[in-house]
Amino acid sequence: MKKALCRQRISALKKNVSHNADLSAFSWTTDRGSNDERIEQTHAGARPVLRTLIRHSYWNAVATFSHQGSTFVSNFLVIKLLDHAAYGKFSLVNLTAFYAAAILQFAVGSTASRFVARYADDRVRLFSVIWICGAFSFASGLLGFGILVLASGFLSRSVFIEPSLLTPIAIVSLSVPSLVGMVFLSGLLQGLHSFRTLAVSSVASGVLFVAVVAGGAWADGLNGAIIGFVAGSTLRSLIMGGLALLELGRKETGGVLSWRSMLNRPIRHELFKFQVPAGLAAFLTVPTLWLIPTILTRNTQNFSEVASYSVILMIKSLIVLPASVIALALQPSAEKALGAAQVNMALRVFRTASVVSLAIVAASALLFAVFAKEVMAIFGRDFISASGELQLMMLGAVAEAAAVGLYMRVQATNRMWASIFATLLPRDLVMLAIALMFTSSYGLQAVIIAHVVGAVVNLAGIYWLSYRAIRSLKMS
Repeated sequence: MKKALCRQRISALKKNVSHNADLSAFSWTTDRGSNDERIEQTHAGARPVLRTLIRHSYWNAVATFSHQGSTFVSNFLVIKLLDHAAYGKFSLVNLTAFYAAAILQFAVGSTASRFVARYADDRVRLFSVIWICGAFSFASGLLGFGILVLASGFLSRSVFIEPSLLTPIAIVSLSVPSLVGMVFLSGLLQGLHSFRTLAVSSVASGVLFVAVVAGGAWADGLNGAIIGFVAGSTLRSLIMGGLALLELGRKETGGVLSWRSMLNRPIRHELFKFQVPAGLAAFLTVPTLWLIPTILTRNTQNFSEVASYSVILMIKSLIVLPASVIALALQPSAEKALGAAQVNMALRVFRTASVVSLAIVAASALLFAVFAKEVMAIFGRDFISASGELQLMMLGAVAEAAAVGLYMRVQATNRMWASIFATLLPRDLVMLAIALMFTSSYGLQAVIIAHVVGAVVNLAGIYWLSYRAIRSLKMS
């Protein structure tokens, strides 16, 4: 009887592991101690975790770096084709569109990624998630376009105090539906673990994006560059959408997307339970990130400083990018592990993501800080004066990367509401206070200090939430 029971338990364990394809690369041992069937990782388990990290992160890195890289290259070419102040206006208008889309997408990307990964083996729930998130993205994108085009006059005259920005803002509003759609499509492909398809889409559309934006700037200056930005963003979303449909058809043969999937009330409730607090977090965070350059513009009326701020922010984003790539690549694996009650595996994934991402970002930040003058000189002589601010921003980049790794634990344990009050509100209040009080006197330096202090405050709050999240997982 004991031998038969043992065989049944081993058979059940094998079925459980094979059911979770993403976790099949990991090794387990059964501990016949005092606890009933306690599952432990073997010492050799570190290598499979790293192999999974490399496998998933490779294509995700290609996708993310090609997307961000094409944005970086297009901005670099616009800097060379326009003057310093004109590029400041270009970056301010683009940031307005980006942040409008970031608010209105309401965490649909992370929601799609999480629940598509979780229900990859349940076709009914999977298609419900895709349809609900897709419909939400379409509606919110159209809403964002309408709001921004109607508010273009108010923003240009009363907020930026630069009436010449009315037409550029009206034009850039056309990009909001595409920007929201790309967030959803990226989350869908990440949830399906289709990182290679995402990479192909990003590389192909990135080349077209650079060509269109640079061509627009060359042909018609500021307005031409913004028209190119809108056209490039639309091409990106169309290419990504087409490849996403092909990938979904390949993995889910015979599946049909139907509007009736939206009638699945339990799925809607589960999605919104996660999406609402995550989306509210964006409602708090994104306005602050938009208000920082807006305050700088209003208090200094110096678009050259806005241009330097945009370049520094772009460099910081590239430095922190590896942490985001690793987190996005491994979050679905952690979700599957927790869904299968494999807590130890999830903890190993969390630790691997944090250590590897922090090491990469810290090394990159140190390199850019040492060669800050040389880096800024690439964009032009006018940018060299901001090399000290770039060095300062590298401190914030390291703190931000550490927070990204820890936030995986917070997201996996649904502590989204707590993150709003423990991290986002304190961080944003500190950033806005510093910008409002010191920008008139210190200009660019004040807003950079606001970013660094905000990153440190955010890291402290995320660390506390992460500690509580790990405790709850170990006790479960």
